[in-house]
Amino acid sequence: MKSFLSRSIWLPAIITATLLLIALSLLVGMSWRSLQRLEPMRHHLDLVNHAQEAGLHLQQILIDTLTGNDELAPQQFQQVRAEVDYIIRMNTHLVAKDTVRLRQLQYLLANIDDHPQLSLIASVDLMRKIMSAETGAHDLLLERIKRDTFIEFEIAAGIMILLPLLALLALFFLRHRILTPLTNLRVLMSALARQNYRAASTEGVDSMLLPLFENYNHLVGRLTELEKSHQVRQLSLESEVRNATHTLLQQQRSLANAERLATVGEIAAGFAHELRNPLAGIQMALGNLRSELTDIEHAERLNMVIDELKRIARLLNDLLTQAHQEPEPPRDVHLAEVINQVISLARYQLPRSIELKCNIPEHLACRLPEGGLRQSLLNLILNSAEVIQECDGTIEISATATQQVLQLSVTDSGPGFPATLLEAGVRRFSTGRAQGTGLGLALVRRFASDLGGQLQLTNIEPHGACATLLLPCKETTYA
Repeated sequence: MKSFLSRSIWLPAIITATLLLIALSLLVGMSWRSLQRLEPMRHHLDLVNHAQEAGLHLQQILIDTLTGNDELAPQQFQQVRAEVDYIIRMNTHLVAKDTVRLRQLQYLLANIDDHPQLSLIASVDLMRKIMSAETGAHDLLLERIKRDTFIEFEIAAGIMILLPLLALLALFFLRHRILTPLTNLRVLMSALARQNYRAASTEGVDSMLLPLFENYNHLVGRLTELEKSHQVRQLSLESEVRNATHTLLQQQRSLANAERLATVGEIAAGFAHELRNPLAGIQMALGNLRSELTDIEHAERLNMVIDELKRIARLLNDLLTQAHQEPEPPRDVHLAEVINQVISLARYQLPRSIELKCNIPEHLACRLPEGGLRQSLLNLILNSAEVIQECDGTIEISATATQQVLQLSVTDSGPGFPATLLEAGVRRFSTGRAQGTGLGLALVRRFASDLGGQLQLTNIEPHGACATLLLPCKETTYA
């Protein structure tokens, strides 16, 4: 692109510079030619001046001779001979006939003593003819210089008119053939940034810019194909994400049911543990009673009861054995990443009217059971969403770490916790909602207590609720 732009701009610039250089060269050449024409003019003018001096001197000698004021003397003609000799040496600027006349004049001056007056008159006549011829030649030279100068003036005026026209033509060419297509291409490239894949028209485009437009059209075609491929892949990925999300939600529901069943099993295990003691007492009492009976029939009946009590005791022991489970081991957890994943999963279960916000330090890390943390956060978020229901509202998750204690809060803009819940505390299967199970907060409290922490429930004025997990976290770090 830059190369094409440079070529497009430099071409008219080079043409204009070339025209200016040619014009300047012509002007310099015409000036030099004028100087060359003036040089012969100067020499010829010098020749005419010398001829005029010689003629005037001869006329003065002739006048003096005819009036009888002075006699002819050879020294009177020395200056005239010197002028004639100088003019003869300058014969390259003389008229052809004047060269012969000057030779005759030189002969007459050399033999002036034979016939002084006649030779003097003939010399004056020859000098007059020479002056007349040279004056005519000088006028012709002036006329030729004038004609050439006028032609040069016409050429200069033509150049002055032609150069602006050529400059306007170059500007028109630059605008129509280069700048306008480039402006259109810039508009198309701006539209390309908005995913408007429209090809550029090559009609009226200069051949120098044609490869650029062809490459752009090839790029647009390729981008169109990639966009179609991207849309197909995006639809495929969206379908895969929906399927994966559905699967995750199903697994989440299964985990929630498993948690509820685990809680029921825990209650059953506690109930079984409490039943073993009275059963053992009953069994011991019946054994003592049987040893005191003498009636065989009654003793057999008591043996049957004792055997059933033993079977019940075995069943209770088996139930306690099956209820025993290993706690989830803690691991290093990047809180921002885990909470963002929980939020992403929860968004599919919440109405669009509920806004989820996250205020977690980016580099906050802690050593916690990750699965229990995820389940506890999801339970708190879903509890808040069920309270808000279809109304507009917000749920915000925030976390801070101070003095080796992690404070993780879930705040909503709902009506707040019931007063009975805040007074009596969290209890299993105790709920204020018609569709509630009463296990969500109980599971969160159990997660916190297993780690040595606690769950705090508070209401926010004028409305809203806040559930805060206070968890020990010795390895909390800010990277």
